[in-house]
Amino acid sequence: MTPTGLPSIRQRINRVLIGIALLWVLTMSAGVGWLTHHVLDDLLDGTLRESAQVLYALVLRAREAHVDHEGDMLPAPPHEETLVWQLTDASGAVVLRSHRAPTAPLSELPHEGFEITSEWHVFTMPMGDRGGMLRVAQHENVRQQMILLTMVSAMGLTALIGALAVWWLNRGLRRELQPLLNLSSQVAALDPAQPAPHPLEARRIELRPLVEAIDGLTDRLAQRLAHERALAAHAAHALRTPLAGMDAQLAVALKEAPPELQPRLKQTREAASRLRRVVTALISLFRSGGELSWQTTSLAALLTRLPLMNAEVSSSGTDALPGDPDLLSAALSNLLDNAVRHAATQVHVHANVDPDSVTLTVRDNGSGLALEKGQRLQAALDAQRTEEGLGLGLTLADMVARTHGGRLSIEPPPPQGGTAITLRWPNRAG
Repeated sequence: MTPTGLPSIRQRINRVLIGIALLWVLTMSAGVGWLTHHVLDDLLDGTLRESAQVLYALVLRAREAHVDHEGDMLPAPPHEETLVWQLTDASGAVVLRSHRAPTAPLSELPHEGFEITSEWHVFTMPMGDRGGMLRVAQHENVRQQMILLTMVSAMGLTALIGALAVWWLNRGLRRELQPLLNLSSQVAALDPAQPAPHPLEARRIELRPLVEAIDGLTDRLAQRLAHERALAAHAAHALRTPLAGMDAQLAVALKEAPPELQPRLKQTREAASRLRRVVTALISLFRSGGELSWQTTSLAALLTRLPLMNAEVSSSGTDALPGDPDLLSAALSNLLDNAVRHAATQVHVHANVDPDSVTLTVRDNGSGLALEKGQRLQAALDAQRTEEGLGLGLTLADMVARTHGGRLSIEPPPPQGGTAITLRWPNRAG
């Protein structure tokens, strides 16, 4: 199973191929072993029979020229014998034998045929009309060693061929699945809001319908996204003028209203100001349309553009920030607004720029986020799904970071309390 719990085509095919290969190896090994055992057994028996027939004539001639002495051996130098033989008389006594043959009879079989004893594999054949018997034998251990050696060699060769077949099949499978893996990587990099730098490639004919379907889906998503952006941008522009008028009217009302109405009017004006800032952020986002006005701006200048709030704002680190000033200002404005709404009286912004990345961290001394809630909100942001408590401020700041090619991170709760939010994006100027 893959980490997502779904079956893997590659793993399933691998298992099937390995199972087939193992079954083939075992079947072939058993078949070859059984066949080798019987073929060798018959071959050795045939050799034993033929040897007996050759020895028959030789022993018969030697016997005619030799005086029978019970248990006597034909003259021969000491040597290793693969086959041993005995000549017995009618009473079963050994009258002639080969150099390594025992003095006791190899077999008691009274007629022609094979017999297997605890030590010998014996072939017996009658010796003329005197009632004698010629017995030719191979040691049983020697036969079994020869059979075992042949069987092991054959089975080992079969197993080696099977292992090579498995390796070759697995290598071919990886090669054939690679275009699908490449296509998956290309699809993962697709962004309907951005034009694809390279068209999707279907390097196998089976993948062509899938590529065409993905291309069609991407085009439809891009069209719908462009339509929604245009609609949201028009709505934001349409709201900005009435909100500015409301703010002006509320400012006048605050001056003319009696003292008992001042708190309510002040809260109403603060709500209208917050709504205006959200609308301004939306206009900045939809104005960009994924196209950044990339330039180096001053962090201090960004902070001076923020609306005045009941919080002390300070900064540290690098002052020169590469990015889109309007979008960064919108993100900072929303994060600052979130901090004030969560009882923060002090907000600190730290910037760091290195050749590869830009980091902007906003810390406050507000009520803060519990660790579990922060992890849940972070997972929702990473998965781009709605989550209760996520809020428009975090969502907009994350959209700004993503537009810059980066991400927003909710840091673990600081020891001194409060909340820490980090925006991180690549440094194109680096």
